[in-house]
Amino acid sequence: MANLEHLMLLQRGKRQWLDWRKNNPQIAPNLQEIDLSGQNFQEAYFVGTNLSQSHLEGIQLEFANLEKAQLANSNLIKANLNYANLSQANLIGANLREANLIAANFSQANLIGTCLRNTHLREIDLTQAQLNRTNLSEACGIEANFCEADISQGVLYQAELQGAYFYRANLFQAQLIETHLSHSYFLRANLREVNAQFVDLRWSNLTQTDLRGANFQGANFRGANLTNADLRGANLKQANLRGAILQGTRLEGANLEGIKLT
Repeated sequence: MANLEHLMLLQRGKRQWLDWRKNNPQIAPNLQEIDLSGQNFQEAYFVGTNLSQSHLEGIQLEFANLEKAQLANSNLIKANLNYANLSQANLIGANLREANLIAANFSQANLIGTCLRNTHLREIDLTQAQLNRTNLSEACGIEANFCEADISQGVLYQAELQGAYFYRANLFQAQLIETHLSHSYFLRANLREVNAQFVDLRWSNLTQTDLRGANFQGANFRGANLTNADLRGANLKQANLRGAILQGTRLEGANLEGIKLT
């Protein structure tokens, strides 16, 4: 439960809260299990604050600083976190369905098992974030940054991630069915054993990516750069590879039935 003193300080207003935080930097506020649904905390200072298991549906946290905050198992459905700083925050098991996260900073955040379904992620920074088993289905993350993130076994069904960055990202066994990834950057990423049926990878850079054992049935690789990519044992049945760059691409044991090259 929340610390009563900390709760009373917060209720006095953002200015009093900020002054107290500045004068007591050694204290990690405890607001666990608090209900702030629908309230306005734009530009608030919640660095290191414990907000785990809290009710934060529809909360306004635009430009707020939640660096290293504890938000595990919290309800953030339809929350506004545009431009907020959540670097190194703990959001294990949190529910952010339909939240606004445009240009937010989630670098090195822990989002294992988090629900990000139908979220707005345009230009979000998820560099080195932990996204194992996270649900990103139908999320809109155009030009999102997933560089060196761990998205293994994540679900990205029908997500809109055009122009996203996945440099050295780990997508082992991720679900990419009908995901829109045209013009995305996957240099040296791990996509082993992904299920990517009918995925859109047109004009994407897949140079030196590990695609072994992946299911790309019906995938669209038109104009993609697959230089030195490893597709051994992959299923490319009826995939579109028109205009793709295949220099040094490894295809031993791949299913090439019905692929389109011209």
